[in-house]
Amino acid sequence: MYRLFGWWYRWQACKMAATLCADSEAVALVPRLWSATVFFEKYMINGADGTVEEFGPKEPADLKCIAEQSIS
Repeated sequence: MYRLFGWWYRWQACKMAATLCADSEAVALVPRLWSATVFFEKYMINGADGTVEEFGPKEPADLKCIAEQSIS
């Protein structure tokens, strides 16, 4: 299905991203615009549940606490 309508998804995602970033300065616009385009495209293709899987919160990483060594 994406092969048939892929151009349409990308076009619509670009329009949504451009609307989102309309008030931003041009220098910082390109990375933000591309990120928003990818997000909107994934949202239109996969829906909310699929988007949460890819962009949503992840499980926290297991961290180890290392005791501080005193300097004498």
